[in-house]
Amino acid sequence: MNVIWIRNNEFIKLNEKLCCAIGNFDGVHLGHQQLINKSKEFELKSAVLTFYPHPFTILKKIDPYKQITPIAHKIKIIESMGIDYLFIVEFTDEIANMDKMDFINHLKDLGIVSVVCGYDFTFAKQASGSIKDLAKYFDFHEIPKYQINNVRVSTTYVKELLTNGDMETVKVMLGRNFNVFGKVVAGKELGRQLGFPTANIDYGIYYLPKNGVYAVKVKYNGNVYLGMANIGNNPTVEFSENVKLEVNIFDFNELIYGQLLEIEFYKRIRPEKKFKNIKELEKQLEEDKVNIIDYFNS
Repeated sequence: MNVIWIRNNEFIKLNEKLCCAIGNFDGVHLGHQQLINKSKEFELKSAVLTFYPHPFTILKKIDPYKQITPIAHKIKIIESMGIDYLFIVEFTDEIANMDKMDFINHLKDLGIVSVVCGYDFTFAKQASGSIKDLAKYFDFHEIPKYQINNVRVSTTYVKELLTNGDMETVKVMLGRNFNVFGKVVAGKELGRQLGFPTANIDYGIYYLPKNGVYAVKVKYNGNVYLGMANIGNNPTVEFSENVKLEVNIFDFNELIYGQLLEIEFYKRIRPEKKFKNIKELEKQLEEDKVNIIDYFNS
């Protein structure tokens, strides 16, 4: 896949004929996948156009804006779908205030002759551009609302499910388990003192699930390990103001500071809890590990 970054409003010109799916695609959920796969159905090169940073960073002044799939993760998923071109447009005030015809002309410069969008897609200054405008200038393909069990699949809904810790339904909406890529950073090694050494993960701008303990699989160096992840503030030992993501990898004792891990979430085992003492916490961790191994074995 050719990944082309468009920075400083400098759109390039390509001598290709492309069918392009356009959107934010945070999560690349099953609804998004309908759009992206549609771009591959024609005798044209397939393309996806998305934005970085997320437009809400500029439009709603939310910085950082937490995402299900930050840009590096989004690139991985879209590449796995067999797309020819990925355009990543740097979203700035200038892009936000662009006239709709300027945006349409930029799409033409990129070689886009066919466009795929969701039914509610808008663009340009004050959302003045609509799918009706795109249909005037391109071979246009509108993707209707995508539902599962009479519920619209959307980024907002997936975030709601994550907030509730409902990982099983998240999987249904994404078409895959929710996962986080992050580097291991140094911690206070409190888990090691409890007999459960943990990898502290720098999760960046990921939108994390609800605080609690989760059954996870950890992918590292070509291998897959079972493990348990804790999301929370460590209420029992050394309370942390910032939410932490820590992973205890079963049957693993390598030093992996600075290494990139992929953590795949399967099930929320229990909520985060403040224990009376360290022994009570240790006992619970032992139970959690047994429950997680039983879960995967079943």
